Amino acid sequence: MKEARQAWQVLERRHSPTALAQYNDAVAKLFDQLHCGGTDWNRKAQKMGAVIDRSRTLGTGLVLEDLEAIIPARRVSLKNIGERHLDPGLGVPVVGWKSAKQLKERRFDFAPPSGLPLNLTAILDFSKPVPAWRFVYGGRLPEVKIGRRKEAVAVDWSAPSALYWRMSDLDDLDLLKVFLPTRFTDHAGLFFATPYSEKKIPVVFVHGLNSSPGTYKTLYNQLIGQKWFRDRYQVLFFSYPTGIAWPYNAAEFRRQLRRAREFAAQKGSLTNWNRMVLIGHSMGGVISRASLVEPGERFYRASYSKPIEKLGVSKSTRQAIRSVRLYKPLASPQRAVFMAAPHRGSPLADRPIFMWMRSLVRLPKTLTIDLATATLSEISTAIQNGGPKRPPLTSLGTLSSSYQPYLALNSSPFRRGLKYHSIIGDRGRGDGKLSSDGVVPYWSAHLKGAVSEKIVPAHHGLTRTPETCQEVLRILKLHLRD
Repeated sequence: MKEARQAWQVLERRHSPTALAQYNDAVAKLFDQLHCGGTDWNRKAQKMGAVIDRSRTLGTGLVLEDLEAIIPARRVSLKNIGERHLDPGLGVPVVGWKSAKQLKERRFDFAPPSGLPLNLTAILDFSKPVPAWRFVYGGRLPEVKIGRRKEAVAVDWSAPSALYWRMSDLDDLDLLKVFLPTRFTDHAGLFFATPYSEKKIPVVFVHGLNSSPGTYKTLYNQLIGQKWFRDRYQVLFFSYPTGIAWPYNAAEFRRQLRRAREFAAQKGSLTNWNRMVLIGHSMGGVISRASLVEPGERFYRASYSKPIEKLGVSKSTRQAIRSVRLYKPLASPQRAVFMAAPHRGSPLADRPIFMWMRSLVRLPKTLTIDLATATLSEISTAIQNGGPKRPPLTSLGTLSSSYQPYLALNSSPFRRGLKYHSIIGDRGRGDGKLSSDGVVPYWSAHLKGAVSEKIVPAHHGLTRTPETCQEVLRILKLHLRD
């Protein structure tokens, strides 16, 4: 405590790298005493001659008592995520955690489904006779006062998301999410990686088949480590049960983004919201594209030969079909990035092993689409072009190049004013336009009219490669200039 106080007193008069290092080292040791063993922090703070300052919120409406744990950021592993991004300054970076089960009372709209990681910095404040432990939110408070001076706050930008991926179920059991999609509907939806700000442009990530938002964790770590990105952008993730056909997940994606737009409108200006960027990988790219085109009746006619009013289905199923097939594109996004997206399907889907795997997918008897309950048996019966066979309603079935909605997708123009880019993998062989990433060939991923097309030496999981990260950074910087 003595060393921390003496260093604080030096910093009150002038900036001193030596005093700053001494203060941070002493406070880190004191925080270990506060953090380890038991949960009665008041008693432990009192024992060292300090108090816990609970007078301030933590940047999200939560207060210190709401958190289940506070973990030193240096102890959070960044395995499979990348380098640690740190801003030097005053204090000890820590991560606060609140599980989703405990967030019901104070849960903000579009909160992450597994829990909330908070990017905090522990500071021992000596400005009053009794030192006070303060926990400040680095995303909202870049500086703190020391006497008449200000010092930058130390922040670990990588640890919160790394802890989130470790604590969440989104990165686990991806195959089960394909074959038993209804078991994971609790984790479906749209959520913000950080609390919403009307001053920042949303970047929405949509993952692919047999995947989760965790596929973007390396890319997200690269982005959040850039100050210009943190200052101008905010990230949202869309999670969905990947065993269900992409047109149905696309309908839910549109509903969720429209809900989020209403939420943003209640918070203030939509100027930055309307500059949104969508980034979709694999099937997520198809879901994104389907939500950005002007479909007219193309999607409906791809599967139904009778007018919708004459389909022999319930009113609720008819409403669901209309949401999936007869819809308007999303108005907000200005730009989209498609990564290894099978815009014309994948040849793998027609191989015997994949056709066998389709039969293993267990869909529910009903689906909730745009708040309407659709009966799958009614949908199957009503699709006249399906012939004597049951039409594909699973994701594996709808990856076949012969799936009729692909014809509708590729004949529907993009919404006016949209700019889009392609990132395509070639397994590192340098085959160019004859290439494939092992799942999606170039001829399926290529889009005419793209502002740019980048072929990277990577397999289908190209979201983690340095070339992909650099291309996304380039596009997002371009978006700011535009």
